[in-house]
Order: sequence, then C-alpha cells, then structure tokens
Amino acid sequence: MKQLLCALLLLCVSLVSHSQSDGETWTKELGISLGVMNCNTDIGGLPIDFQNFKFSGGVYFEASYLQKIGIRLDGTLGTVTATDKRAVNYDLKGRNLDFTSSIKELSLLAEVHPLNFLSKQDNTPALSPYLLAGVGYFDFNPRTQLEGQWIYLQPLHTEGEGFTETGRPNYKLSGINFPVGGGLQYKLSEGLILRGEAVYRILRTDYLDDVSTTYIDPNLFDKYLSPEDAALAKRLADRSYEVVENGVRLPGSVRGSHKKDAYYSINIKLGFVLGSGSGSFYNSSSRKKHGCNAQKYL
Repeated sequence: MKQLLCALLLLCVSLVSHSQSDGETWTKELGISLGVMNCNTDIGGLPIDFQNFKFSGGVYFEASYLQKIGIRLDGTLGTVTATDKRAVNYDLKGRNLDFTSSIKELSLLAEVHPLNFLSKQDNTPALSPYLLAGVGYFDFNPRTQLEGQWIYLQPLHTEGEGFTETGRPNYKLSGINFPVGGGLQYKLSEGLILRGEAVYRILRTDYLDDVSTTYIDPNLFDKYLSPEDAALAKRLADRSYEVVENGVRLPGSVRGSHKKDAYYSINIKLGFVLGSGSGSFYNSSSRKKHGCNAQKYL
C-alpha cells in the first residue's frame, strides 16, 4: 500500500511540475465529488438493488493535455451493502445472509475525450463525453448485525479460511481493483468544470461480502476459534435457521458462486481550474481578451 501511494504521489508531483512549465498545453484541475455507491456480490442476486445505494464522496486532481487526454488521481470514500432478504430467488432468500462494508479507495485513472480529437485546440466544445480506465487500491471490511450489534466477519472465518481442513487461504481486507467507466463534462466557466460520471470497479476478490464458496462443518470453528468467536461464527456462517424451519445447510453445500465481486459509483464532480488565465482550457475569444493569439494544436 505504501509503495503504491508513493508511486501515485510522485506521478502527481511530476505532472504538476510539467504542467507549470507548459501551461499552454496542460490544464490542472482540483475538485470534489458527491454521489452514490452500490455493489454486485454473491448476496442478493439482483443486478441492481436500488435500496442498496449509499452516499459516497471524494476529491480528485487531474492534469489534462490539450483537453483531449488526462491523468487523474481520485480519493473516494463510500459504503456498499447487500441482503438476501430482498432476493427474488427462493434459495437465496432462505440463505438469509447480508453484509455492509465501508470502502476507502485511491485510484489512478486515464481520461480520454474522443470528440475533442476532432476539434481544434482553441475551439474545444463546452460539452464533452469521456472514457475512463485505470488501477486502484481499496480497503474493505465486511460486517453484519446480530441482535443489534455490528460484527466484523473476516476474523470469524465463516467459510473456514485459514483452516487446514478447507485449504482456503485467509482473504485480505485490501487489494487492487480496475476502474472503468465514463462521463460527461461541461465547462461552466473559465474556472469551473462540472462532470457527471459512472465508474465500475472490477475486483480480484470474491470476499467483498464474506461469501464465496461452500458451508463448512461447524465443529471446525470450535477447533480454531475461541469459544466466544466459535459461537458467533456458527450463528453467522449459516443464518438460514432464522427464516426457514430446520433450514441449516449441510457442510459442502453451496454458499457462494466463486465469481469475483464488484462495486460501482455514480457521481457529480465539481472541478476548479488551477492557474486560470494561462491554460489551454480557454477558447480563442478568451485569449484575445488577454491580448494573446490563439495557438493551433492537433
């Protein structure tokens, strides 16, 4: 994590230095974002559960070259959640699992404005769609409620992660993701940029929701956990007993799908152009007001 953060920060410092020395071609933007976040995991089974949308927010810095391509550093905070209680599938509803997790994310994104490649540099359109792709690092920690108390699930090894008998490794609470998405940018003024965008994160983990494989023999919890944690693990690994009479699942039966999880966000962003008055953000009429001749690019 520290190595990735250092690399991203060094890259941003390099971009800032470059943009300061070449203000005619680079535009610097610092902004905030507000929106909602949701997820696709083993729990719930619905493509989109609108009741699962939770508020998210963040900050970003971008350096844009000729208003055609840019590189952006995003910091995002949010929450993801899902429940089997609203599942359409009867088996999923009977499984009766749920989770909630906070998300902390730092991502580095490449941004491309395809239509701006068709425009002359001194006449870029005020409204511009764009595409995003990159790499990110995120933290999560799935939890659930039991009798009104929040219980973190990873320490309970609900699917026997780390147990010799299962051969399943412990899952980490942080990792790499791959954001992809797009948006629409509008120049409100010479110094303000408004964006609407959606970003989908492809994950390398199937444990965002603490659900991935099969049920285990509950007696294993007694072998590896303290008596208190073993009692909690037995109650939370299989919660079908809460909604189905004699609904306890057999060891080895399916608990999750093995498919990797994902989460996504829909945001409104407001950006402030730094060093206004010298960047390529402006059109030719703005330059003429300052007694400058518009320089032609691409």
